[in-house]
Amino acid sequence: MEMRTRHLQESDRSEWQELYYAYLAFYESEPIDEATNILWTRLTAGSAEIQSSVIEVDGKLVGFVHYHFQLSSWSHSSHCYLEDLYVDEQFRNRGIASALIEEVKRAALERHCSELFWITRSGNATARRLYDKVATQSDFVRYEILLENDK
Repeated sequence: MEMRTRHLQESDRSEWQELYYAYLAFYESEPIDEATNILWTRLTAGSAEIQSSVIEVDGKLVGFVHYHFQLSSWSHSSHCYLEDLYVDEQFRNRGIASALIEEVKRAALERHCSELFWITRSGNATARRLYDKVATQSDFVRYEILLENDK
């Protein structure tokens, strides 16, 4: 099995979208074409707004990670938020998710971030087994208000 981590490229759209839709389905969410197109544009624009790395196994895209950097009011450096991480079900338990996290960690260190963090659902036991090995669970509780905005 030849595994290669790299940045997302324009030519990845079809394979990335298939994985992204599977990711949304896992979280019981429906894809919205406009939102998917906006995300794709942001990911491939080459700006620092949001980044993406992918993993290929034998030339096939099997996983992705999306992350971005944010200013911190608590430190002199930025933080890195790992927003989305997904690995095709057929390729799980092969170190792919760990490799994607390591890629984000590398990027965060390169940017001199003082923290890399992410969230997951409390019931996501499979992912949490990995996360408990590579990170420390914080005692922060997330609150949210869903906002309706007119366009």
